[in-house]
Amino acid sequence: MSQRSEHLTDDALAQFLRSRSAGPDLGLLDDIVRTVVATPQDRPWLGLRPVRLPRTSLLIVASALLLATMGAIAVGTRFLVPDPLWSAFGGTWISTSDADGGTQTMSVEVSADGAVDVTVHDTIATVCSGASSTMTGSGAIEGGTRIVIPQPVYTCDDGSEPATSSGPPLEAQLRNWTLTRDSQAGTLTDNIGGTWHREGAAVPEPSSEPAISDRMWPQTSREDVRAAQELADAGDPNYTWQVDPDLASEENLYPWDSEIVERFLREELGWEDWAIGRDGVFAGAPGGTYDEVVLIRCAPGQTNPLYSEMPPDVHGCAPTIDDFRYETVMLSVKQPGRLGPSGIWVVAGWEMLQPVDLGSFYEHLYPHWELRQVEQVAPPSDAEVTALLEAFLGARVDGAGAEQYVHRHLEGWDDEEAPILYSTTGGSPYVRYEFDRLQGPVWPSGWIEVRIRLFAEDGTEVEQSFIVVRQEDGRLGLMYGLPFDSNLFPTTENGEPARLPYRLLDGEVTFAAAAPWNDTSEDRTSVTLGGVGHGSASQFTMFTVVVDPGTGTGCEVGPAVADAEALVSSIRSNPDLEATDASSVSVGGMDALQMDVVGLRQVHVGDCLPIVLEHVGLGQDNRVRLYLVDLPDGMSARVLAIAISALDSEFDYVVEAATPVLDSFEFHAP
Repeated sequence: MSQRSEHLTDDALAQFLRSRSAGPDLGLLDDIVRTVVATPQDRPWLGLRPVRLPRTSLLIVASALLLATMGAIAVGTRFLVPDPLWSAFGGTWISTSDADGGTQTMSVEVSADGAVDVTVHDTIATVCSGASSTMTGSGAIEGGTRIVIPQPVYTCDDGSEPATSSGPPLEAQLRNWTLTRDSQAGTLTDNIGGTWHREGAAVPEPSSEPAISDRMWPQTSREDVRAAQELADAGDPNYTWQVDPDLASEENLYPWDSEIVERFLREELGWEDWAIGRDGVFAGAPGGTYDEVVLIRCAPGQTNPLYSEMPPDVHGCAPTIDDFRYETVMLSVKQPGRLGPSGIWVVAGWEMLQPVDLGSFYEHLYPHWELRQVEQVAPPSDAEVTALLEAFLGARVDGAGAEQYVHRHLEGWDDEEAPILYSTTGGSPYVRYEFDRLQGPVWPSGWIEVRIRLFAEDGTEVEQSFIVVRQEDGRLGLMYGLPFDSNLFPTTENGEPARLPYRLLDGEVTFAAAAPWNDTSEDRTSVTLGGVGHGSASQFTMFTVVVDPGTGTGCEVGPAVADAEALVSSIRSNPDLEATDASSVSVGGMDALQMDVVGLRQVHVGDCLPIVLEHVGLGQDNRVRLYLVDLPDGMSARVLAIAISALDSEFDYVVEAATPVLDSFEFHAP
């Protein structure tokens, strides 16, 4: 080998080693390379004279040693993270279920305490007008089954601002982004419709059937739409039927019975009879779009064999594939040209959904954006329902064992725990019970709503609503309240919403709240309640209680401070916030400081929210009222912060609704 080629080989190997050493000390690598090149290979232990091996060979040996060292470092670092959490969630994940045809790559880093950092790259992002995008966020693994990222930050890689075409702002859509693990499939499913597979894992092949059409109907191009709009404006009856002022009304979110949908099903798909499957959550006339409208084909003139004993309005839709499954279509209805009452409507595209085995209440009604063909479930018999309720309510009277009957959904839609299981809020135990059926079985999942009454020793009557569902293993279970809204039928005591208890610091701090307040998150050091407000404004309402919170420094949470006065100073010094002077008040008999906070800067989609306190941010048009309490000596924390946040237009109403909760605080020093 020539001197020149040997030098080239040395350089190439050294460059290779450096390229593989992002992480270990590069200075150490350079020392290894220099030492290997310069050091002769002595062999006195064999009684032989020194010999110089080719530098290429020495560099190869050094490469092996270095890579082995790096591997040991990586393995050592790896075992700092709990193995089950890393195995379940850590690493690189791929999703190709993007509606815009892009590929998303997600990196998940899991730390030793279960905290998670995610970075998602999307090659094609509709909200970025087709440019690529990056989403980052920090969160935690909850219950060992799902990752929750409270406030993801979404940016377009070309520097533009992400913008949604309809529905809530992107920030609201991504809030509390959740990835739920399917242990059997080895996948993660997010709450906006994405399915994530591990990098390199086999991905199920899509059906070969032509299921999706991106063709408009009855027009097929924008030129056709413009011409049809002109003819509709001129009063041509062949096109005026596409004008639907009711469909364009902001109050109308129900497109199933519109003429555009009915004609499409009859004339294009050839359906004679159908039923409602599911309406798109982001449907809404202001954007001239109803997305993900799902309808089910019914076999005309036939009886549903599983619901033949039920009233006609229950069993009226007979399945079309077999005794359980239905042909199902998901379509999008839009105004591609003029928006508003005079604009024409078209079906912008449709998808024939593929058969998937469902089997639980939530997957039928709210299949978290995984669009699936509907499959009905055989309803439970009266004897099965009675046996379940007798066992559940008997355990509540006995004072133990009732939890086993309350269904916790395996795929992440956590239904609420049933409150006051064994006694009233005042502590009086139950002595007897009654129950009756309110509705059901409801097609197609066969769920039944029941009302239970528990009578306590002191004469208090507790009333609750439960849903009887068929669980994944075929057994019956109970879910508390109606799906996602137990406030429709809250737990009551003597006819009034029960004031349910909450605890922090293992009971050192307690308070109580009644419906419509309901908990959205709870742990030992923080509780967040929501549900109060008018209409959609309620989603921006929070009653947050935090122990020893850190204050916001820009968009990051800073360290906890020593006392309430220090919290006030930190908040008032934040350039993103404007705060009133602190005034002295009392909370639960303790001296406290009260102040109001608003944000100074405009918050755009994809921006992080200016942080007031840990768990408390300020969005656009929001205001926060703070109560800061110095806790007594001997308690396991120094400061308690209570934050009431709401839209400006709702603020006074929400503060008034929070007054009974604030008045219920009690402090119990050990």
